Amino acid sequence: MNQLLFREKLTPPLWGWVALTGFSLMLAISVSAVFGNFVAIIVFLILDVLFIFIAIKFSPVIKVDDQYLYANKAKLPLKIISKATGLDARQTTKIRGVDADPKCFSATSPLINTAIRIDFEDMADPHTYWLLSTRKPEQLSKVLNQKV
Repeated sequence: MNQLLFREKLTPPLWGWVALTGFSLMLAISVSAVFGNFVAIIVFLILDVLFIFIAIKFSPVIKVDDQYLYANKAKLPLKIISKATGLDARQTTKIRGVDADPKCFSATSPLINTAIRIDFEDMADPHTYWLLSTRKPEQLSKVLNQKV
């Protein structure tokens, strides 16, 4: 079995959870006008639990074991990685925008403002590099660069 070196689940930030709860509350208030407060509270609780479940279940995962880097179902062999560079918020915004490369593999989230750029050498791969959102760019780049 491969040893897991890094794992990060990219769940929504705190303000995302607050927004989901607020949306549940707005729907519950609308229901209360027609069906009353008891039904509205039940609707609020059901929607809140449902939204939390969906947000956790479908959040992307980045994993690194001793052979591969995984970004959800995509995987990149560690042996072809030449360099991994952690990007701060300003660099991430720039590489997603004006410096964007349409040939790169991008698994980014607008909810996460830091990322990592992974350069690799594989002539068979049409992508120029991988760009992944992560809240821990320094830690992930350290793990990947140690494996190079």
